[in-house]
Amino acid sequence: MSSEKKKRLRRPDLETVYTINEDGSRNFLHPADVHGRWQVRKDILFAFLVVVYVGLPWLQVGGHPAVHVDIPGRLAYLFGLSFSNQDFYLLFFPLVGIGFGLFVLTALWGRIWCGYACPQTVFMEGIFRKLERLIEGPRDKRIKRNLGPWTGGKLGRKAFKWIFFVGISAGIAHAFLSYFIPARELYSIIWQGPAGHGVAFGWTIFWTVLMSFNFLWFREQTCLVICPYGRLQSALIDDDTVVIGYDENRGEPREKGVDKGGDCIDCFRCVAVCPTGIDIRAGLQMECVGCANCIDACDDMMERIGKPKGLVRYDSFKGLSGLKRRFFRPRVYGYMAFALIWFVGAFLAIGQRSNFEAKSVRSSGLPFQLVGDDLRNLYTLHIQNKTDEPRVYLVSFGGAEGPEPEMLISQTRLYLAPFEVANVPIFATLLRADYPGTFPMEIAVTDSLSGEVKPVTFNFRGP
Repeated sequence: MSSEKKKRLRRPDLETVYTINEDGSRNFLHPADVHGRWQVRKDILFAFLVVVYVGLPWLQVGGHPAVHVDIPGRLAYLFGLSFSNQDFYLLFFPLVGIGFGLFVLTALWGRIWCGYACPQTVFMEGIFRKLERLIEGPRDKRIKRNLGPWTGGKLGRKAFKWIFFVGISAGIAHAFLSYFIPARELYSIIWQGPAGHGVAFGWTIFWTVLMSFNFLWFREQTCLVICPYGRLQSALIDDDTVVIGYDENRGEPREKGVDKGGDCIDCFRCVAVCPTGIDIRAGLQMECVGCANCIDACDDMMERIGKPKGLVRYDSFKGLSGLKRRFFRPRVYGYMAFALIWFVGAFLAIGQRSNFEAKSVRSSGLPFQLVGDDLRNLYTLHIQNKTDEPRVYLVSFGGAEGPEPEMLISQTRLYLAPFEVANVPIFATLLRADYPGTFPMEIAVTDSLSGEVKPVTFNFRGP
């Protein structure tokens, strides 16, 4: 038997990685097409997520893209809200929220994120594999063609697929770039060509090459080798977590005949449709992304042989063993408690967010000057408009915890464009004889539109 045929007849096991052959070469997977209720649900969800991904930068909210990150301007717009670089700390909350969300999802339903919403799965299973089946045919034909010699037909199909894949990767790259360059501007830049837009062109090429490599060659290795999420599931799930599993009590012993042994006829269909090449009958494995292909494949086979569906199904380890499953349990309560703490923290942080920034900035030079009998301090007041509309700010002296110096504010009324920054010099003068030592004083900055007042404290210093 040839080595190529041995590779083809090899079955997955728990001791080796199925995508790597004994000689260290890559074992390319060719998942078979499958139809069923879970595939219909996934296709609908995939289509929705792709539309959202491509359409969000085109959607206008409050005169700006629904989601836009302006890196050169250090600004961001999110569904009508505007954020400046001073709000960068707020990024902590969505990142932590995503983390807790994944923890809760995994504790309750295993790797449902990987199988239904992860961008790798959405693009690979929702777009690229479907096109591959359309261009190169079903699984058996693809395997036979790949094992055979290069012919004109094989070369033509491969070239056509590569061109298609690279083109779609370029489209995904441009869609990603539109979150950083407004989609309408990006559209005009595309037609102008790379001249004058070298940075945007370079990033587009980079992401196109990276995704072409991923979807043409690397594929499931992204999930198996790079993504750490699969390795975390063993710490996040327990016997009550709903995962995809094989009902061993009902399926064993496996027999090829319908009327003998268990319900599993060892048709190998659940393995043939698996995008990561595992045998779910060997138990839950790190490589399983929870895509439900094996469920639909097994249900289809059970229906054909007149057996009840659900031999492979969504269930917990307890459920598969015939025990009662708990939905709420200590780890879920723990995650909910952390989520509540996060929600309160996020609410307080966002609630305290101001529409403008006012703070003292140390001026260059000496902290004070002696001018005759007078003691003079120079300060710099830093003001930033953090909204996407022009504002007028009023600057006034708010008092001092000591003798009141003579104040000279260079600008008491400032007009700032959206996200504009201004520095206002302020001079404070006091008779040297009246100086009691360092004491604080206050400058009040008022937003004339909202009436919000922000006090800024300066220390009057002397010898």
